Amino acid sequence: MQEKPKPVDNLRADAEKIITRAIAAVLPDAAVERALKGKTFLGRVYLVAAGKAAWQMAHAARACLQDNFCGGVVVTKYGHVKGEIADVACFEGGHPVPDEAGVRATGRMLEMARTSTERDLLICLLTGGASALTPAPAPGLSLADLRQTTQLLLDCGANVECRPEMLAAFAVMGSCYV
Repeated sequence: MQEKPKPVDNLRADAEKIITRAIAAVLPDAAVERALKGKTFLGRVYLVAAGKAAWQMAHAARACLQDNFCGGVVVTKYGHVKGEIADVACFEGGHPVPDEAGVRATGRMLEMARTSTERDLLICLLTGGASALTPAPAPGLSLADLRQTTQLLLDCGANVECRPEMLAAFAVMGSCYV
């Protein structure tokens, strides 16, 4: 005779199902797919993505953007590019301390934005880490200044809970997080 499951066993199994489904629902690539799948866009479509989950999101977006897709730029943390994405330049850069590779990737993103027209669609996908991965020092500041400031903030205990308003004072790209 088979023993009837105990209520605690059912609770554990139910909790595991809930947690697994909740995590699957908020995965970056799944969220992008839900937002873009089946959508039709007029004009040329471009993509920029920055952050630790940028490659995943860009990969999902590219799969959804077939007809009018004209190109994209992705920058993510070292070791997070998982392969090529058709018509998308993928870069890796320093996180949490920005580096020259991030500056180059940011330059490509800004150039794509500057050359797009009012009839084009520029999709921007930003995830955690984007501020470090897209360094574009404000006039009068250098990458070395950003690196030193970032390191000082980290050494003082600054973390992801710090307010993004601080970024606008240090970098051109920082203003998009405010």
